[in-house]
Amino acid sequence: MPRPLSRRDFLGQASCAAVGSLGLLSTLLNLRMANSAMAQSLPPGNDYRGLVCLFFAGGMDSYNLLLPRETSRYNVYAATRGEAYHPTTNADGLALPLSSILPLAAAASDPFAFGVHPQCGDFQGSAGIQSLYGTGKLAFVANVGTLVERTTKTAYNSSTAKLPRALYSHSDQVQQWHTSVATEVRGLGWAGLAADLLNAGNDNPKVSMNISLSGQNLWQTGRQVFNYSIGSAGSTLPSEYASPYAAPVVGASSTTSLRQAVRTAAVESMMQQQHQHLLDSTFSQNVGESIEASAAFKDAFDDSVLATAFPGDAAYPTPAAYTTFTDPARSLGQQLKAVVRTAKIREQLGLRRQTFFVSYGGWDHHDEVIVTMDTMIDAVNRALAAYWTALGEIGLRNNMTLYTASDFARTLTSNGAGSDHAWGGNAMVLGGDVVGGRVYGSYPDLALNAPGVVTSRGVTLPALSVEEYFAELAQWFGVPSHQLVDVLPRVRTFYTPGVTPPVGFMRP
Repeated sequence: MPRPLSRRDFLGQASCAAVGSLGLLSTLLNLRMANSAMAQSLPPGNDYRGLVCLFFAGGMDSYNLLLPRETSRYNVYAATRGEAYHPTTNADGLALPLSSILPLAAAASDPFAFGVHPQCGDFQGSAGIQSLYGTGKLAFVANVGTLVERTTKTAYNSSTAKLPRALYSHSDQVQQWHTSVATEVRGLGWAGLAADLLNAGNDNPKVSMNISLSGQNLWQTGRQVFNYSIGSAGSTLPSEYASPYAAPVVGASSTTSLRQAVRTAAVESMMQQQHQHLLDSTFSQNVGESIEASAAFKDAFDDSVLATAFPGDAAYPTPAAYTTFTDPARSLGQQLKAVVRTAKIREQLGLRRQTFFVSYGGWDHHDEVIVTMDTMIDAVNRALAAYWTALGEIGLRNNMTLYTASDFARTLTSNGAGSDHAWGGNAMVLGGDVVGGRVYGSYPDLALNAPGVVTSRGVTLPALSVEEYFAELAQWFGVPSHQLVDVLPRVRTFYTPGVTPPVGFMRP
């Protein structure tokens, strides 16, 4: 039986709990709703748009995601990549066999026939990447990357080209993909800055319009609007804190209940005090708003149910090689399921605009590129297939756009076991407003002596800047063309905002 607390013990523990609650309160502040003083109102109406960033952390070897199928182009690809991989006769090869590549539907703009990784097909009747491309819902953006200025092989080789800061560094390139700025370190992401402009158009939002399934991130960090981090099961209130907005814990022991009472009393005491200092007062107010927002989100999310089964669900037709719990697609699938469940409750949350951040890591393949990517591309393909089916279930296919990004692509040549850090790579965009069934940008000649390939390892010079890629998405999301520079500070280096879109893969 626990020892009863004396008044002295209670006050002492409450004080310690208050001091030790800084981590707890920092977490609570992460849940806060932030209003923008500089926000741009959305046009009148009740339209909804959600923008999803699916970030492939580690640097995807995306020239094995989108690749040439036309014979002469394929032969160049295969020669540069060390010919087709075989576990015993050519373990160093990075090319996929031509017979395994899934064909993409031809478009009038195609310079040659394209194909996709063999794990991009349909699954159990659900459309995979190949079919989504064929029905015009998915597009590829070829050879996109961070740029200071457009450059050439001659400038690169002579060291006269202005290159992105720390070009081949994971952390620096992630930062640049999140901010769009390749010339300096910045603490503001382009989605966060877009939220600063558009947040006031939301209808009295209860939580931030920026929802992260992968914790804190730079992409959603603005001056006024930050991300609200949730898990695949939604938000959870802080451990052992009995919010007046949340249901009591059922079956709690007397020890747990007593400890919870102490921590709750400490936090409530700080929030109820009349603080003389503005910082203290604001801090307490934000904590209270955060707890209320978290509970409101949790209640709405818990009621958001989908019939569509995702990887990791008991009803999902998991491939025979796995179980529900060992399926490699489980984590990504459940994150994307949470995205759809959150979009479903947009009206309860008072949101007309939302961004979602999902990170799927493990792409730093310095070895075993072929084998590991088989598993990972399959996971991506099946998770996206379920995501698209679920969007159809809730009627939001035309309201949601998902785009992919990664630190960089990989070298075209083998390092003897895998591939190393490179530069320009290929990305996907999925949504009902995507002008799909096309490859945008300029897919490079993959020969080592080609004009767009530098170093003996095979690094492609990006033909399209991240600014152009993001400007297309930002304008669809609602950022006016004359305010693109507020979101993408260097956009005018590559694109003059106006009537003509920078790339063309999004409908207005």
